[in-house]
Amino acid sequence: MAFEALALFTADHAAVENGKVYVNGGFWDILSQPSYPAQISISLVAVIKVPYTAYLEDHRVTVELVDADEERLPLKIEGNVRVSAAPHMNPGEPSTLPLAFPLNGVSLERAGDYWFVLSVDEDELARYRIRAIQTVPVPPPTGGSDAEEE
Repeated sequence: MAFEALALFTADHAAVENGKVYVNGGFWDILSQPSYPAQISISLVAVIKVPYTAYLEDHRVTVELVDADEERLPLKIEGNVRVSAAPHMNPGEPSTLPLAFPLNGVSLERAGDYWFVLSVDEDELARYRIRAIQTVPVPPPTGGSDAEEE
């Protein structure tokens, strides 16, 4: 049994409290901005199934952002986790590890596709794509209507 990504997605805001993930505005994949480069503030949620064989050991969780050319962008989240079985669990049962990452001031240089890449111990578990698009402002109408002609 290996680590497994049960979820990986974006949200407007997310937090983990008492083993639960609280999400506002989640599971979107389109990011609209009037121009690029742009700085964004979002949250990223990951839920990882941890096998019992990995209990009580340090494991490295990494999240990176890559563009359509597989170029790594200057966003990298790394940290060690150590998980054990909860008292109510049966022997050999996996645990669920919910994580929420607030990402403030992430810079996207241009419109296009980007992927958040989740890895544990350097093994990629999941990718989540977002598409950054540039919105085109619609100018307000000018002048009168055709019905007002003399």
